[in-house]
Amino acid sequence: MNKTIKYTITVIWILFSRIYDAYCTHQFTPDLSTEANPLVSIFGLSWTPLLIILGLLTIYTLYTYYISVFKPINLLPTEKGYTFSNIVAYTYLGHKDNWISILYKLPKDFNRFNQYMGQLLTSCLVYAGILSTIMWLLINKTEYYYKEIHSSTLIYLILITGAIAIIYNWNKTKYKEYLALK
Repeated sequence: MNKTIKYTITVIWILFSRIYDAYCTHQFTPDLSTEANPLVSIFGLSWTPLLIILGLLTIYTLYTYYISVFKPINLLPTEKGYTFSNIVAYTYLGHKDNWISILYKLPKDFNRFNQYMGQLLTSCLVYAGILSTIMWLLINKTEYYYKEIHSSTLIYLILITGAIAIIYNWNKTKYKEYLALK
């Protein structure tokens, strides 16, 4: 698929799904009293700061996605001898390290950070959009079963598990690309 078409479809989906999620949330809980988003449930944000924060994160995601699609850089090392764990760290940090280091270190190169986020954050946001759209359709269009099992714990469990799977599979693909370069 053409890069421009893929980029456009992805952007449209992300914007649609984020707007639909906000719209449905407003219909379901206009005062946010039953909202599960931690920005609301833990930090007590109201609509305006919540929408500003989520809007800025969405804009950043779309910006980094643009960079990763139209101005990509190679995130893989050229040296031999890297393990899967090393590749996970290298794609993010730009140097050989253990995968666990991505949990507490930041890359020194902001362009690398943007490239990495443009690829992974975008995929996770597309997935979150699919999940939230399905959730709202089930809440709004079904009468029985889903409403009985729906919970924020279930949704966050599915969201986090899916995001981990996306990140793992992306890293596995990068590792296969690295092995093919040898």
